[in-house]
Amino acid sequence: MFRRNKIYSINKKAANEALQNVFAACEQEPNTKSLDALLFKNIANTTLVKTGKWIAVALLILVLLSPLVFYMSSKDAANSPKNTDIKVTQHYLDEENERFVMEVSGSNIYYEGIYARKEDGSTIYPIEASDGTVVFHFESGTINIFIPDTEGGIVQAVLSK
Repeated sequence: MFRRNKIYSINKKAANEALQNVFAACEQEPNTKSLDALLFKNIANTTLVKTGKWIAVALLILVLLSPLVFYMSSKDAANSPKNTDIKVTQHYLDEENERFVMEVSGSNIYYEGIYARKEDGSTIYPIEASDGTVVFHFESGTINIFIPDTEGGIVQAVLSK
């Protein structure tokens, strides 16, 4: 693809004299650049060299931007929710009063934010939520209970009957 069909060999001094004779025959001022500079410029104008230059520039930009990836991933990790230490220590279903009672323990429990979702997507709030006790009205079906803490962590419990 990049191979020349014919290869000519001439020494540089003879090639330079031939170039000066061409300029003189055309009544142009003599060449002031060296033949080596002209040959290098011709080599540097090939498609392969130009493509290589653009690829090198693109790789340099990628290398310079790569620390940004690590910065963004550490920023995302800093914004992710914290692990929570909330635990459901005891629970039972009071079928007589249609209530579900949970005893929870852990630090920084956000009792005002506790809620549950029914299968139909509706939200229900606890009847009572304070001092480690959470009570929901529960007849039947499935509910997802969400217990948040003040640091952004959430414990999810699923109750089915």
